[in-house]
Amino acid sequence: MGQGDESSFDRLFATARALGEETRFGVYRRVCMSDGPVSVGSLAETFSLHPNAIRQHLSRLEDAGLVVSKPDRAGGGAGRPRRLYEPSPEQIDFAHPPRSTRALASVLAEAISTLPGDRELLVEFGRGWGRTWATKRKRGNGRTPRSRRGRAELLARELRDWGWRPVTHTDNGTVRLTADRCLFDDLGPAVNGRACALEEGLLAGIAETYLNGHAKAIRARDCRLEVEL
Repeated sequence: MGQGDESSFDRLFATARALGEETRFGVYRRVCMSDGPVSVGSLAETFSLHPNAIRQHLSRLEDAGLVVSKPDRAGGGAGRPRRLYEPSPEQIDFAHPPRSTRALASVLAEAISTLPGDRELLVEFGRGWGRTWATKRKRGNGRTPRSRRGRAELLARELRDWGWRPVTHTDNGTVRLTADRCLFDDLGPAVNGRACALEEGLLAGIAETYLNGHAKAIRARDCRLEVEL
């Protein structure tokens, strides 16, 4: 494994450690789901914690490259300006070289096992990350197709790049897309429930962002996605 590959695994391990503490996971989720940058004070109020405790969590998240901060220039007042936090604009890249799937699955298993076991939280985390990823991809891809078939084909192409196996067909004027391959088959039963919850959120978030209200129905459950346009 080359030096670049090793750094990818190191990044994954740093991310897993940063998100492995339940409160810190909640802080990161809150930052990601907020409409704009958030302050230490607002997070302290949300989690009923002392601001210093929140700062420690944010520091770990920032060290892992998951959030970024900037001074609040509009806040006014004397003294040092407070800092505002938002998700990092850098895409979390878990790229891996060919034939390293077994090693990557092993690292992912360890990473996922450190996350909170609350299924709803895992789904929402996956959905938020999927929306963020898809929004950046849409900006880079340019114009979104206007036809239902075109939107379905674009979504299918993106899902295929992830490793899912989407199938599209037209039935009485309705375009249907399904994808039901689990990306985490090799993780084993110990973490499969958590992995499938994350995958459910990812599928829903990506589909919701790409279809942007143009779908008749989006249904995601575990590792299966069903879309009607």
